[in-house]
Amino acid sequence: MFDSHTQGTTPFEKAEAQRSRGDKRLITGIATNRLIKLLEEADIMIDMYKNAAGIYHSFPTETNRQVMEDTLELATEALKDKKSAEAALEEVAKMAEQLGFQE
Repeated sequence: MFDSHTQGTTPFEKAEAQRSRGDKRLITGIATNRLIKLLEEADIMIDMYKNAAGIYHSFPTETNRQVMEDTLELATEALKDKKSAEAALEEVAKMAEQLGFQE
């Protein structure tokens, strides 16, 4: 193959460069979609905890307390995942910008 910093002039080199750019765009899109899905799932888990805590505070039973504690563990992990996904999404955006991808 040719160096990515040089522009090919033959039709094959141009097609190869376009294919490579298309591959990068596809990979960037897939990564972005996966990260967004992870963020959405994390938000669902966090909302489940908020709902369970609200129920417990309104009806402080042992069962509701246990549900709240169980969902707190899930929400804690979800929050960690969300922070990681947000950071990864920022990195994907930076890389996409460096590759010249724009919305």
